Amino acid sequence: MTVVWQQVERADDVDAPLDEVPAPPRPGWLRRWLWAPALVVSAGLYVLRRTIENPSGELELWLFMGMLAALMVTAVAALVRYRDDQRRAAEGRAGEAFAAGARSVTGSVTVNERRTSSGLLLSGVVSYPTDDGTESRAFSHLVRRGEEDELPPPRDGDPVGVWWAPGTETIVARYHRDWADAVRRRTRKR
Repeated sequence: MTVVWQQVERADDVDAPLDEVPAPPRPGWLRRWLWAPALVVSAGLYVLRRTIENPSGELELWLFMGMLAALMVTAVAALVRYRDDQRRAAEGRAGEAFAAGARSVTGSVTVNERRTSSGLLLSGVVSYPTDDGTESRAFSHLVRRGEEDELPPPRDGDPVGVWWAPGTETIVARYHRDWADAVRRRTRKR
């Protein structure tokens, strides 16, 4: 379940057609390939241990501990790579689903704000109608320092533009304060 949050610059951009689902940045090479050198180190320590005849107890302990540490780094790095690959595959499927038939609806957002050293952390729930009823997705978005003045964050209960596609767990939520105010005015007139 992924919520791609977009604070757009103009109110008209909320209803603008969705070109493609923006992908998060690709993981760096170290995050992607750390498992390989860790595996080589653990294999090297194993070979070293097997080639030394009659090692002292202390040397044998250090070789074993080094091999164990290298194997733990290998295991954690391999799990991180696996999760990254799963996320990228899910994003690829979401991109295909959005290209095949994205749907746009107006949803609402429940927001909790928390100040951090980096900016304002928004977290909450986006609710929107689907063919099968109403869906709710949790999200979090960091508004960096200085961006708050340019694009004000959503208020609790504000409407948002939601793009979703059947067969995917990803939604795109677009927000602009002026657009939200215009939607509120239109619904009050009814």
